[in-house]
Amino acid sequence: MTKQLSIRAERCIGCRSCELACSLKNEGILNPSKSRINVITFFDGRYNLPFNIPFTCRQCKDALCLKVCSVNAIFQDNNKTIRVMEEECIGCGRCVKVCPFGAMFFDKDKKKAFKCELCGGRPACVEICPVGVILFKEMKRFISKETVLLIEGYSILSNLKRKVLERKNG
Repeated sequence: MTKQLSIRAERCIGCRSCELACSLKNEGILNPSKSRINVITFFDGRYNLPFNIPFTCRQCKDALCLKVCSVNAIFQDNNKTIRVMEEECIGCGRCVKVCPFGAMFFDKDKKKAFKCELCGGRPACVEICPVGVILFKEMKRFISKETVLLIEGYSILSNLKRKVLERKNG
């Protein structure tokens, strides 16, 4: 087991302080677009109330981003944290495309990939969260189930293609 982020989305109030703390600690600016954690807000239900879901890298045991990096700019350190060596990244974006959770990001200014690297063991998002949504604790490493995700993705695309062809021919 390794220390990882555990997110209890049902507690999130949507303040987005995690995004600001992350960008400040990692980039030195208050800019959510430079954050390694993002909060998505959905509105649903009879009263159209918001539901907030913070998401970030899950430090997958079978990390697809690591597997597709052709220049080995993505690696796993001694603490099992998946990291990006910015100076080695060529900006191809393949890692961004394969992340099943949308947790690998691309900095358009630097033309480099970036992701949560757990702030060196003291995640800013954990320290700032006013309601304890984000915890940093010992957990089993997440498995993204690459094959299952690929099969599900293929199935969804196949069904979409079939529906498009039916409309076109029907």
